[in-house]
Amino acid sequence: MYSKMKSLDQQRVELSKQMLNNLLKIVSGGMISELSNDMGLPYGLVYNIIHGRIKSLSAENYKLIFGEEPPYQALKRVDGEYFRGMVRLWVYLNDDITEADLYREFYRGKKFKKVDYRIFSGVTKTVDNNLERVMEQKFFDQGFTRSEIKKLMKQLDLNGQEERVFYKEMKPVLDYLKETLKINPTLVLNQWVVRYESGELKTVPKKVYNYALKLKKRTENAVTSGSKFEVEKIHEEIYGQRKGLTLYSEIEEELEFLKKCGGKSFGQYLGRSISYYKKSKLKRIASWRSQKIKTACSELINNKPELSLALLPKSHARIRIRKLLSVLKSYLIAKFIKDEDERLILTSEYYSMEKYKKEKYGVISMDKTAYFLGMSKIAFDLLVAAHSDIFRKIGTYNKEWYLPYQYLKKLKEKKEFDLIKAKYERLSKDYENRIFQSDEYEPGV
Repeated sequence: MYSKMKSLDQQRVELSKQMLNNLLKIVSGGMISELSNDMGLPYGLVYNIIHGRIKSLSAENYKLIFGEEPPYQALKRVDGEYFRGMVRLWVYLNDDITEADLYREFYRGKKFKKVDYRIFSGVTKTVDNNLERVMEQKFFDQGFTRSEIKKLMKQLDLNGQEERVFYKEMKPVLDYLKETLKINPTLVLNQWVVRYESGELKTVPKKVYNYALKLKKRTENAVTSGSKFEVEKIHEEIYGQRKGLTLYSEIEEELEFLKKCGGKSFGQYLGRSISYYKKSKLKRIASWRSQKIKTACSELINNKPELSLALLPKSHARIRIRKLLSVLKSYLIAKFIKDEDERLILTSEYYSMEKYKKEKYGVISMDKTAYFLGMSKIAFDLLVAAHSDIFRKIGTYNKEWYLPYQYLKKLKEKKEFDLIKAKYERLSKDYENRIFQSDEYEPGV
């Protein structure tokens, strides 16, 4: 096997008619046996060359016979480094082209079972000279010179060194994803994993590595949440969602809730025994069944508002908790921030107003003040409307209203002002809801 691989890697020179004529001139001065002895070549090799039985020579034998380096254009196989560099550059410049596409183009019209990636990876050290010429011509057709090609290749290799990660660093991440999500690492690598495991490929693109890290982080969070659905959802994203089907884990809690609190049977929603799903023989149900379960669950919760949070499915419990927290927040804001407190906070810097109006501090237009204070436009407008007398005294008018920068900066730094902002953000949402529910509201107007 070693000798076979060695002969494959040797550079070979295709013998032309002119080369054979030159060899015949050399032989005419003596016997073939003497020539083979002088050159250190086997008698049979020299004999077969002269009689036209050999079409090519190794570069080493060519130098022994002719006493010079073989002409580049006569090489049948050449060092593949330049070829592989051009392939990497071409694939980089053309996002829609792959190594497999190039291989099929090289051997168009010839029969081959599969793409031989060894010529691209470097396992095969040399390549057919024609491949190098074809690859180079593709760049020539785009207006590149040979020196420009080599310069771009060098730059790409430098960038590639910064944007690649050793496979051994990524392997623990892939092992975790394979064990937890039950996925094939090939889907994450976008490349056959066996090529990395065998050592044929040693580095992965940095963007693939970063993607794997993000996927691992999402998976860890899903596992920590205790939600089977969150884990299976990530698996579904990688393999692709099946049309018309929904993961059983997505509605598993809702189904249990309907059984426990509604007295419903599993069969009327699943159309079969639940044991298939409990034993993980089935992992999906028809999407229309999933929607039917969700609708029934929502109706049961709406009809029984007395149900405790502990009994609700987690997704519905989170919604109810958010509503309760929203009401509690509004209550606390109303309790701790009264109108007189607001006025005190807004006017605490009132007596130094004159120094704020000096030009060196600058001003901010009212249109940009909401953004500066970190408020929505409606919330700020409601604040100004509630305390218009204060803002008129502090502000200045010159075709539009301006507020002193230093005043707004001091106001923004006050911890108490965060409560004021929260109050008016809440009022702004109530205001928006009233507008949207009004008969006069027209979308897009």
